[in-house]
Amino acid sequence: MKTPSIRYSLLIRCGLGVGLLMILLSLFIYFMIRKGLYDELDESITQTASILANQVEFEHGEIIFEWEEGIGTNTAISDQALFQYWNERTGRITRSPALGNGDLPKFSGPGGLPDIEHIRMPGSGRHARAIGMIVYPYMLPEEEAFLRSEGKTFDAAAYPHTLVVARETEQLREILSHLYVALITGNLLTLAVGFLLINSVIRHALRPIDQLADEVKNRAENQLDAAISLPRELPQELRSLAISFDSLLTRVSAIRDRERDFIRHASHELRTPIASLSAITELALSKERESQAYRKHLENCSKVAAELNELVKRLSALARVGQLDAAQKAEACEILPLLEACLEKFRGRAEAAELTVSIKEFSGPLRVLADPVLIQLIFNNLLDNAICYAPGKSEIDISITMEKECAEITFCNIAEDLPEDLDRLFEPLFRRDASRQESMNPHLGIGLTLSQNAAQAMSGSLRATRPADHLISFTLSLPLAG
Repeated sequence: MKTPSIRYSLLIRCGLGVGLLMILLSLFIYFMIRKGLYDELDESITQTASILANQVEFEHGEIIFEWEEGIGTNTAISDQALFQYWNERTGRITRSPALGNGDLPKFSGPGGLPDIEHIRMPGSGRHARAIGMIVYPYMLPEEEAFLRSEGKTFDAAAYPHTLVVARETEQLREILSHLYVALITGNLLTLAVGFLLINSVIRHALRPIDQLADEVKNRAENQLDAAISLPRELPQELRSLAISFDSLLTRVSAIRDRERDFIRHASHELRTPIASLSAITELALSKERESQAYRKHLENCSKVAAELNELVKRLSALARVGQLDAAQKAEACEILPLLEACLEKFRGRAEAAELTVSIKEFSGPLRVLADPVLIQLIFNNLLDNAICYAPGKSEIDISITMEKECAEITFCNIAEDLPEDLDRLFEPLFRRDASRQESMNPHLGIGLTLSQNAAQAMSGSLRATRPADHLISFTLSLPLAG
C-alpha cells in the first residue's frame, strides 16, 4: 500500500481550499453586486410610483391624472415610463404611452401596500421589475370647499386605484451575465496559477522537514537521548514544538474554564425565575381553587416562563466571551414597572428577613434606552444581594434619579465585612462571608460580574460606593431614551 504523501496532500487540500474560497468570494461579489443593482432599480421604480401615486386628482366629479397634462413635453413619460392604473370602482384602465395596448400584471401587497415582483412584459416577454400598490385620489382644498358648500363630501377611499410601475431588466441581466462569465474565467485562471505556486511553496517549505527526517533516521538506538542536529533552515514552528503544544493546551484549558464559568453563570441566573415558577406552582397546588384562580397562577407562570426564555437567550450569548453586545437589544422602556416587577418576586424573602424596601421615585416618567431583560437581570442580582447581606429589621433604600443624559437607579443597604476596595465585589467568584442565607442560598460570586457586564453592554455602568460606614450603594447608570 502506497504511503500517503504530505506534499501532495497539502497540494490538493490547499488547492481545493483556495478554490473553494475563491468560489465563495466570487459568489459573494456576484450577489452583492446583483443586490446593489436590484436595490437601485427598486428604489428608482419606488420613487416613480410615489410620484405617480400623487398625481391622481378628483376634480369636477372625475378622476384626472396630472401626468397626462404634461405628456407632450415630458419625453421620459411618453417614451420610456411603463405604468398602468386600474380604477377599482369603474374598471377603467389608464396606461402610459410606452405600454401601447399591452397590460401589465395587476397586483399589490397585502392591504394595498407596495409590493415588488419580477414580471414579464406584455407582448415581448422581456424580463422586468415592477411595483404594485393601491393609491387614492386627492382633492384640492378649493374643490373640497366647493363640495361642502353643496352639502357633499369626498371620500378618497371610495375611489381606489391599483397602480403598477415597471422597468425592464434585460440590460441589468446582461451585465450580471457578463460578470458571471468574468468571475468564472478569472477563478479558473487563478486556480491554475495557484496550483503551480502552491506546489513550489510546499516543496520549499517541506525541504527542512525532509532534512530533519534524514537526521532522525541516521540516529542509532543508543543515541536517542542525544540532541538532534537541527538543520539551519528548520522552521521556528518545529524548534518550538513543545511550546506550541503547551500553548495549545493552555488555550484548551481556557476554553474549558469559560465553559465552567458559563455553567456557573447559567445556574446563578436561572435560579431566580425557576424559584418563581416553583413558588407559583406550589401556591397554586396548596389547596383546591376555582378555575379562574388557577388561570391567574398559570398566567403568572407563563410570564415567568417568557422571562426565562429571554434569559436563556442572553445566557447563550454570554457563552461567547466578549459577545454580550450582540445579544443586547436596546429599546425605550420605563424603569419603574421593571423595578416593581422584580421587587414583587423578592417581596416574600424581604418580609421573611424583616427587611423594609422603600422606593424613592423620580418625579415623572423616566425612560431609558436599554434591554429590559438585562435590566431585570441586574435588578434581580442587586435585590438578591441586598436581601442576603442586609441585617434583619434594616432597610433597603432604592432611589431613581436623573443625572445629565443618564438615569441612575441606586440600591443602598447596611452591609458588614466590606472589602477595602469595592471594585473587588465585581471580580468573578468573589464572595463575602457574612451572608445570612449562605447555607440555604449559596452565592457563586458572579452575579455582580454579570450585572456589570450587562450594564456595559447597554452603554451604561454599574458601580459600588460606600456612602457611610457599614453602608453600601450600587448605582446603575443607563442612557435616557431620546
